[in-house]
Amino acid sequence: MHVSTCSGRHGRRLVAGLAAAVTAAATAVAVPSAHTPARAADTVTCGSSAAVFAVTSTGTLRHYPVTAPGTSTSVYQGSTTIGVSGWTTFGKVLAGPNHRVYGINSSGLARYRWLGSGSNWELVDGKQAWRISTGFTEYASGTLKNKITVDEIGDFYTVDAAGRLNWHRFDEAAKTWAFTDRTLDTGWDQYDLIVAAGVGVLYARRPDGTLHRYRFDPVSQRWIDRARQVGTGWQMFTKGVFSAGGDTLWGIRADGILNQYRLREDTWAWAVHRTTANTGWGGFLNVTATTDTCKLTASHTPARPSTPTRTNTAVAVLQAPASGTALGTVEYAYTDNTGRLLHGRQNPDSFSSVQWAGAPGLEAYTGVPALVADSGSRIRVVAHVDSSDVRSLDQKQPGLPDWHPSLDLGGRMLSEPAVARLSDASLVVVASDGAGALWFRRQDGTTGDLRAWERLGTTTGLTGTPVLTALGDRSAAVLVRDAAGTLHVATYRDGTLGAWSSLGGTGFTDTPSVVLRPGPRLMVFARHTDGTVQVRSQASDGTWPGAWTPVGGGAVAVGSPSAVLNPVSGTVSVFVRDAQGTIQHSYETTAGGSTWREWQTASTGEVYVSDPTAFAFTNSNGAQIAYVVRTSAAVRVYQAQDPGTLGAARSTGVTAGFSQQDLPQPDQG
Repeated sequence: MHVSTCSGRHGRRLVAGLAAAVTAAATAVAVPSAHTPARAADTVTCGSSAAVFAVTSTGTLRHYPVTAPGTSTSVYQGSTTIGVSGWTTFGKVLAGPNHRVYGINSSGLARYRWLGSGSNWELVDGKQAWRISTGFTEYASGTLKNKITVDEIGDFYTVDAAGRLNWHRFDEAAKTWAFTDRTLDTGWDQYDLIVAAGVGVLYARRPDGTLHRYRFDPVSQRWIDRARQVGTGWQMFTKGVFSAGGDTLWGIRADGILNQYRLREDTWAWAVHRTTANTGWGGFLNVTATTDTCKLTASHTPARPSTPTRTNTAVAVLQAPASGTALGTVEYAYTDNTGRLLHGRQNPDSFSSVQWAGAPGLEAYTGVPALVADSGSRIRVVAHVDSSDVRSLDQKQPGLPDWHPSLDLGGRMLSEPAVARLSDASLVVVASDGAGALWFRRQDGTTGDLRAWERLGTTTGLTGTPVLTALGDRSAAVLVRDAAGTLHVATYRDGTLGAWSSLGGTGFTDTPSVVLRPGPRLMVFARHTDGTVQVRSQASDGTWPGAWTPVGGGAVAVGSPSAVLNPVSGTVSVFVRDAQGTIQHSYETTAGGSTWREWQTASTGEVYVSDPTAFAFTNSNGAQIAYVVRTSAAVRVYQAQDPGTLGAARSTGVTAGFSQQDLPQPDQG
């Protein structure tokens, strides 16, 4: 492909046509008044000139400078040809920031960058055309041609044939893709065109002409705004829609008329709405513009809450799904006091088989990680890092100590993440931000990505780590605490949250523990500031009769309780750490009853610095219960000697039916 500079008859005719402005069609845009907030300051700034690029039917690439872009007085200057041949080889041409121009054909995606004057093009390895991908070929023509766009910072957004909105980023310095095909959302097959108009700002058009605006924050990976309808009548632009950034849009009608718009994000009113020309634009094969000429100055990236590395945190534990006749391994994960994320795996018949390994990467983790098995029985660890973001690690193959690199999920969350595998085997992650609002990421199907963070409900002021408990019908119970120490529960299903039910009382602290009984019925255990562990149970009709009642008698707890349903006896056992660093145990006298045994020590003479985590698992001898806890230098597991008669013949011995298991210890680092 060759480039040169010249002016031509077509360019002069088009500029003359641009001077003949007419009134814009009133049906082009309609803004619902329900979305219009109080008027504030305009949040856009534009450079003095935008570069519009147009591909002619003869294969030339023309440049049209537009002065005062983003205003109703913008003027198109005389055009020049900056590419004399070959541009028809690209079925799709689109521009990016800083005069980058991308062409897509059957060979993939090529990147060019015009240097802004004459015939000067940047050379990469001695070439103007830099083939940065052999993919994206489906966007060169057909129904997907209008479903690719580049934003102000050069990120690509695409809608694939399945209707997934995917996010891609090319690292020019490293000459490689930082990531590709990260699914942010689904259901975008309802749109026939997308165009970026700012960092993460996406406009999407339906075939009926309605126009919808989205704003994605790529730093926190949150949806700031979704599917806001901002216009109607946009089906008239059959020859394309493009943007110079900053919520500017240009649309080309079939008759060659070019309309210009700019939306104000602060008022949802169209600050610019005019027809700029009545001829000339319909003959171009592709029209596009630099995407960083106009910029939105209002940042929606949330501030990072303070999430320093916590010390002496509890250990997460999960038994992996069985594979054929092989029992599932017991999986452990915790963050140590230096910020390392450590993972352990053991044969359920042998605690001495535990193998520990640090998570790949250099991130400093904090808090209690979450463990879950995906639809392919691969273990996934979702954990908080000290930057306030969330990261996810997943196994390459079930049962093997080999992990994919950790995946940055963004978030800027104050709480640790909670994760659940729903009844359809898909995953959902929930966390709360610095304002105490809940956010979630749900999986695309059962094998796809965790989509971008979405706001879950409208409640703010929540504190602590949310607790997720999977129910049936793709739902999960979400348990949270407010600033007064009152616990609330609601049902999540398919991206929405039902009404909150208050469990009453105040003064509860730390992270509660939830047991799911058949029914399904929830039992919630929480520590009160007076040192008692209290329980409240759900009825089979979903209500919460009665009030909080104490477990075990006496005020012993200093940390978060952990409860587990004994799979042999059907009773619930509760474990908690006391002020002396010993582990105390209480349990129901009868399954589903309301009477609890007094607390009894369930550990040896060591001092434990973390809260216990109770769990049930299956080995060759059948169903078992145990708990895992940390000293200042070791990880300990205590297993019930006989889960079927646990506590029935209790002595005054300190172990109360639990035996400490010997297991290898992780490297202290």
